[in-house]
Amino acid sequence: MSMNAIHDENKYLEIINNIVDEKAKLIQERTNEDTSYPNIVNVSLRKWRGEMIELLAQSLRSHDTQRSIESWACSSGTLFKQLDLSLEVAIEDLHHFRDEIGKMIKTDAIKSELSIESFYELLSVFHSGVDRAIYRLTTAYSHPLSETISSELSIPIVKMTDTIAILPLIGDINSDRAKDLMERSLSQGSALGLSYLIIDLSGVSVVDTMVADQLFKVVAALKLAGIQAILTGIRPEIAQTMVNLGIVIKHIPTFASLHTALIHLQKTKSILWI
Repeated sequence: MSMNAIHDENKYLEIINNIVDEKAKLIQERTNEDTSYPNIVNVSLRKWRGEMIELLAQSLRSHDTQRSIESWACSSGTLFKQLDLSLEVAIEDLHHFRDEIGKMIKTDAIKSELSIESFYELLSVFHSGVDRAIYRLTTAYSHPLSETISSELSIPIVKMTDTIAILPLIGDINSDRAKDLMERSLSQGSALGLSYLIIDLSGVSVVDTMVADQLFKVVAALKLAGIQAILTGIRPEIAQTMVNLGIVIKHIPTFASLHTALIHLQKTKSILWI
């Protein structure tokens, strides 16, 4: 590599790091522009926007980010459905940050006198990353359980605060997926230092005795690990089926929706949103 190429590479990294450093400012400016959402939703959007900016910065560091984008898209698609937000909201945010970060890249490139070749490469990689993110997010939102999505991606754990995360489940829960659910909830719950894991069942098609038994085992295992599991999103027809089957879940905190569970935790546990 020539000295000029090394010099441009250093400038390249400075521009990428600057994007990450300005993350909080970019998020706040976007939040100030859109004040139509309740505080609970705004908290989720702020975290999601931060993850998006970091993902786009990561895509500038490496061309091999397909798995990271797929994982982010899957968790984003399920999160937006649980928060009752349309896909258009996510796409609008991606376009907004495309414009804002694109302006930052241009300004920093001029300031650091980045070569035209490196500037073009950086900008091309950035726009390619945004395009891939939009495509993967649209696919995940429309087809959350595509057969091509791995079990890891179909069990996304979305951290909301330092101690709270959401695990939105969609589709059928068979024995293999129940095993993945157990392993991933325990490993990720411990790794993230969680105190509460909200398991949202609004996207689960059927809850029978086998599914209930697996959920009880996951809840019990989480309790031993010091994590309180909370169930949300049990639809009326699912609740009726559970009653008919004699499935009792009195020992597990349950809420009608993700919103009500988050509000309850915020009020009763003095949770500080980050």
